[in-house]
Parts: sequence; C-alpha cells; structure tokens
Amino acid sequence: MKMKKKADKSKMYPMWDNCLYAFRHLKQKEGTAALAVCGGDVGFSVLLPFLETALAGAVAAILVSGRQPGEILLLVSGYVALLQTVRFLQGYLKNKQSKTLFMLRIDMMMDYFRKTVWMDGQSLESARGQKKWQDARRNLCWGNSLGIEAYAKAWCDMLLQVTGLILCGAIVGQVSLLLLVILILQTLLVSWLHAKAGKQAYSKEDEIEKKWDTFQYLRRETVAPGNGKDIRMYRMDKWFLWLFRQLIDGTCALIDRQQTGYMAAGMAENLLTFARSVAVYGWLIREMAAGNMTLPSFLFYVGIVAGFSGWMNGIFQAWQQILENEKAMDAYRDFMDFGVVEEGKQAPERPGCAHEIRFEHVCFRYDGSNGPDGEDTIRDLNLTIRPGERLALVGLNGAGKTTLIKLLCGLYRPTSGAVYLDGKNIQSLDQRAVFREFAVVFQDVFAFSFPLSDNVSCVDSGREDPVRLWESLEKAGLWERVCALPKQAQTAMNKELDEDGVILSGGEMQKLMLARALYKGAPVVILDEPTAALDPIAESEMYEKYDELIQGGTAVFISHRLSSTRFCDRILFLEKGRITEEGTHEELMRRGGAYAELFALQAKYYREKSAWNIKGEQYA
Repeated sequence: MKMKKKADKSKMYPMWDNCLYAFRHLKQKEGTAALAVCGGDVGFSVLLPFLETALAGAVAAILVSGRQPGEILLLVSGYVALLQTVRFLQGYLKNKQSKTLFMLRIDMMMDYFRKTVWMDGQSLESARGQKKWQDARRNLCWGNSLGIEAYAKAWCDMLLQVTGLILCGAIVGQVSLLLLVILILQTLLVSWLHAKAGKQAYSKEDEIEKKWDTFQYLRRETVAPGNGKDIRMYRMDKWFLWLFRQLIDGTCALIDRQQTGYMAAGMAENLLTFARSVAVYGWLIREMAAGNMTLPSFLFYVGIVAGFSGWMNGIFQAWQQILENEKAMDAYRDFMDFGVVEEGKQAPERPGCAHEIRFEHVCFRYDGSNGPDGEDTIRDLNLTIRPGERLALVGLNGAGKTTLIKLLCGLYRPTSGAVYLDGKNIQSLDQRAVFREFAVVFQDVFAFSFPLSDNVSCVDSGREDPVRLWESLEKAGLWERVCALPKQAQTAMNKELDEDGVILSGGEMQKLMLARALYKGAPVVILDEPTAALDPIAESEMYEKYDELIQGGTAVFISHRLSSTRFCDRILFLEKGRITEEGTHEELMRRGGAYAELFALQAKYYREKSAWNIKGEQYA
C-alpha cells in the first residue's frame, strides 16, 4: 500500500483504505453481528422515507377505490401499522448502531493504550513519538463527534444516502428519462460545488489547528502557578491579551473563509433546486392535466422528487464528516504503525543468571539531533561488564550516564554499533524478555497512586507473592513503616485516587524503589542516581546498603558524586559520552586525572559547606 508523506513525515492513508480499516476493525472487535446491525440500519432507514412518501398516494388511491368505509379504515390502519413497525425497527437499529460504534471506539482506545505501554521507550520518548501520540488521541478521546466513531457512522450515512438516491433515480427514470437527466445533472453540479467548498475548507484545517495549539499553549502558560509572578511583575498581561486577540481574530477569519465557500455552494444549490423544481413540477402537472397520471401517482412522484434533494444533501453532509475525520484516522494509524515491532525474537539464553554485557563501538544520537550542529550523546563507546561485577559510572551531569544505562538494558537502540548480552546482540532478543533480566531504579523515583503492594510487586492486586513481598520490604528497611500504615501493604500511595492515601518521605521512597528491585529479583541491578536528592553521606550509606543486599548479581551504580561509589570493583569516568578514565578509586586518585581533580573539588566543597552549616548553627 502506497502512502504519501507530509513534511513532518506523518503518513496519509488513502480514503478507501481508511474506510476498510474502520470496518475491518468493527468486525474484529464487535463481531459480524455489528456489520449486520449497520446494514440493517441502512436498510430500514432507506425503506422508511419511501413508505412515508407513499402514504399520501396510498391513502388517496384507497379513498377513490370505491371500497366500503370499513375496508378503507382497515387498509389505512394496516399501512400505518406497517409504517410504525418499520419506524420502530429503524429506531431500534439506530440506537444499536450507536452503541456498537461507541464500543468500537472504546476497544480501539484499549489498542491505543496497549500500544503506548508496549511500544519501545525510545520511540515513545522522542519528540516525534510524543507528537504522534498526542495527535492520535483525537481519534479516540474527543467524544463521538470526531474520530473513529464519527468516521464509521459517516460511511454508514453515506451508504444510506447513496442507496436512497439511487432508488429515487430508478423510480423517476421509469416515468421520464428527461426528468432523471435533469436530476442527475443538478446533483453532479451541486456535488462539484460542495466538493470544491469542502476542499477549500479542508485546506485551512492545518492553519486552524496550529492557531488552536498556540491558543492552548498560551492558556496553559497564563494559569501556570510559576508564571504568575513574571506576568504581573513585567506587565505581560497586555502582551498576552494582544496575543489572544490575534489568535482569536486569525482563527475566526479562517473559519469565515471556510463558511464562505459552503455558503456560496449552498446559495448555488438553492438556485439550481428552484430551477429543477419548476421544470419537474411543471412536467408532472402537465402529465396529470393531460390524463396521463392519476392523483395518487402525482402525489407519490412529488414526494419522490422532493426526497431527491434530501438524499443529495445527506450525501454532502456525510462526505463533509468523512473529510473532517480523515486527519484523525491518519494520525491514529500513523501512531499505531510507529515504533519498533517485537515479533518472533528469541529470549536470552541464560535467564535469571549473571550476564556479561558488552558494548562495541556504540554511538547514540537523540531524535532531532541530526542537523549539522547535532552531536552524539554516546560516542564510539567500548565496554565489557563482567558477571557479578560492581561497576560505577560517574561524571558530571550531561555526561551521558543515563543514556548509557538505557542502552545497556535495551530501552534505547544504538545509532551505530551494538550491545551484546552474553554474546547475543540485544536487538535480536525479545525486548520484554530482556527487561526481565534488569531491575533499574531511575533518578525520578515516584510511586503510582495504587496500593503499596502493587508498587512493589508490579502485578495485579492479590497476585503478589506475600512472602516475597515481606522479605523485600524487610530487606529494604521499610517493613516497620508499612506495618504502621492504616491498611499496611494495601495502603494506597498518594492522594489522587484515595484521600486516605499516604505520601512517603524522600528516604522512604528510596526504600520503596529498593524493595521493588529486590522483589523483581533480576540478575542485573542498576541504580541511576535515585539518591540525588539526599546529602552525600546519606547517598553513600544508601549505595553501600544496596551493595550488601544485591548478592550474586551484577550491579551498576551511577552518580555525579564521586565519593558515593568508592567501594565498587571498577569506576568509569564519563565525559561527553566517552569513557575517559577507568579503574578503582585508588588507581584513579593515583593517576591524578580528571577524576582525581573533581573528587578533590567536591570534597573541598562539601567540607566548606559542612563548616558553614556548623558556623551558622553556632551563630544562631
């Protein structure tokens, strides 16, 4: 399937392919009965207007048939009963269709969330991934008037209107081919006018969306608590209000240009409809006056011709709905096709055992850094981590430590070079299986607003191993605190979902993350500066405690404080994505390089800070 690409490299799918995609998923998600419901709604929705149109003619024919009053009443009652039955069935199927299409949107929303949590982190975290994710939400989360639900309904309406128009044309054609030609010509001309107006309106959507995004940005910045002091201190209120006015006026001007096209098409349609009505009704009146048409037939054909415009207008409205939702469908499918797909890959050969991890000429560059000034975050890095080794990655902020860790455990893919797990390229292995071999505690420690046990075990409530949970909490030094909580391990964290939830202190959060890593029991444990908010002494003690608890496995400790990792078997000093020094703490200090200089500088800073605190306390 060929797909065009816009400047931002987002995909645009053919309209017919989007239509097949929507109804193929309708069948997959809701079953064949869902297609039958949509088809039944179309059938009864077409039948009902024709029965209503024929009612006046049928009653007139019965009245002039010479039947007895009782027979006339019975026949008219039967026709009305048939009409009401069809109306009831049509209403029932219409409601059924609405529920079915709503459930389609909900099921596809689950696919969207599943894709979000299963796709590779590198793609999702990138600027492109975030934009695609946001754009795809419009297809699902903006109600039933925009996205897959409205799109599928619009195609059902299009089938309904086209079927009704064809039946109208067939009925008129039996009376006069000339009348049919007049109706078809008017339909084609009006269709062309509306299509032109729709194309013009659709071309303005990107400009309107851009202005709307800017408007939303300004709205968020205006109410952001941190911005209020600057807005008021520097009198930015007039500037912000001027920007709001410019955006509102510009958006209204674009919408006016959209509506002008539709208005012109509507006026032309009214003129053409008037001319058609004069010609058609004049012909019908002449045929009736000449005795070639009965009164019931005249009434029937008048209703059919009048209904022709209704079907035609329905086509225009359905077409406009389809066009308005095409972009949302494109954005959703673009996101669902984005990122790395993990299929048919093998698991690591020695799951649960200590692994050798090897980097060979690894370079990594973040998405969006491909310009002439772009730089690699990791540069031609070679490294072997031995099974059971205690390794430290140290360096200043921005040296590439966290990026290196994400490459190590398979969250990121190298731009060039390769990472090997026991001699196997990590990209050739099943990503979810690789993740089971690593327990990582990142810098930004936080707890989800679920029970504490869920935060530690990371499984559904009630499925955790209670003995393993208790051991992990006890080793992490959090068991006594948990026992004191209102619901112990079932106590909710934070207060977003439960007003009785508990907010842990910074030190307790560190212990909770340690308990999570211990519960997982992975052979490789990585600590990516989770203690950065603590003072140097507390951080050093925490790292040494982690080292005691991680027995038999491989541990990687990351810090920009060099004193915290003195106990490690090997220390790597990173600068601008490269390993510039390597060795034990004593070896690096004897070498007198950048590591030794930074260690001395940090030690001096902490001594001066400690002395200043002591003086401050004495002065107080």
